[in-house]
Amino acid sequence: MTTGSGTAYRIENLDVYRKSIAFGTRLYQEAGNGKARSAVGERVRENTLALVLNLASGLGFWEKQWKTSHFAASKRALMELTPLLELMVALGEMKAETESQYAAELQDLTRMIGGLLRQAQRREGVEEPGAARDGDARESTTRYH
Repeated sequence: MTTGSGTAYRIENLDVYRKSIAFGTRLYQEAGNGKARSAVGERVRENTLALVLNLASGLGFWEKQWKTSHFAASKRALMELTPLLELMVALGEMKAETESQYAAELQDLTRMIGGLLRQAQRREGVEEPGAARDGDARESTTRYH
């Protein structure tokens, strides 16, 4: 936790940050215990760290470019966790009920981080031309004139 009182805001007070820390702590511990000490469990632990660290970095930057890249990296880590948790269940490293609980939290965090990402992209009041929106798989067009 940061202890400086001169910052504009403390990221520890943001709901998305608190939720990611709580989620990440539990999942990191679960993926490192008992049967979960596998390559899949290690990948879950790596993605859990990527989620929390990239989110914290994005929240700490003021520049649009850095916010956008860190929030996007955090969201990618979340998206990768879904199939990894399913693999852990299939391999007998996690109970299906536990995976369902994590899946619900993943959805909440994905929505929250997606909102931060959209906000960072629109921060200066102009949305980038041709930018694909959340869930939009089209490619952006490049205009040279």
